[in-house]
Amino acid sequence: MLTEKNILDIQELQKLCENAEDFSLKLNWEMLKTRESSIDDYLYYEGEHLIGFLALYGFGESYELCGMVHPDYRQRGIFTDLFNKAYKSLQVRECEKLLINAPSKSQSAKGFIRSINAEYSFSEYQMEWKSMNVEVDHSEILLRRASTNDKRTIIDLDVKCFNVSEKDAHSFQRVLNNEEGHRYYMIEYKSETVGKINVHTDDKTSYIYGFAVFPEFQGKGIGRNALAQIVLNEAQKEQKIFLEVATKNENALGLYHSIGFQTYQTQDYYLHKPL
Repeated sequence: MLTEKNILDIQELQKLCENAEDFSLKLNWEMLKTRESSIDDYLYYEGEHLIGFLALYGFGESYELCGMVHPDYRQRGIFTDLFNKAYKSLQVRECEKLLINAPSKSQSAKGFIRSINAEYSFSEYQMEWKSMNVEVDHSEILLRRASTNDKRTIIDLDVKCFNVSEKDAHSFQRVLNNEEGHRYYMIEYKSETVGKINVHTDDKTSYIYGFAVFPEFQGKGIGRNALAQIVLNEAQKEQKIFLEVATKNENALGLYHSIGFQTYQTQDYYLHKPL
């Protein structure tokens, strides 16, 4: 479990690294702040100063990895040392896949990727909503807060829409349930539950994710209407609104653009194998 000092040191190191290369690291702070053990966090200190940090984020048998090293201390094998420790811990767990996350602009990250057995997997656009007029229809498409009775539907949506295993989908739901500021909404069309959308709020920022509509109900404007309702609700509270979308998902990308989202950064993911 990260201490209060660890959290502050990681935040300070993140700011320093981001300013040095003009990018944003995806450190999944909502997960870092709710850790129940220290098995997934690797810190490198010199005296009182945090020089390097690496985090693992587990979802069932799949893991994501993100980290950083102080710009003045690179090329000294620090990140390699942290990576090797994290990788060793995964070898004794049930881990089928490890994805390494790196901002597209980070040259230092790309250098490390080239030095290990990893191959490009996919990229995500990080998008922010910019003010625009959005119309919604409340007559047939409604949002309601999710209940425990929706668990099975949520799992089915993750499996069918995001191509994840059922075990990983169950694990992901357990992680989300431990987060503060998390809200699940179910999408209803003509009184039938057809999708879901998640919102995580942190101060004046709202993150939309886990947005899915069953394939048989896609292409009917249901998703666009539901997303518009969420955006307007968050905008009324003067929240900044963000989401992410895979760069290859042209349908979703077009939908987000039509509502007023604009891309501000790209995150790349690399598959490390074998485990």
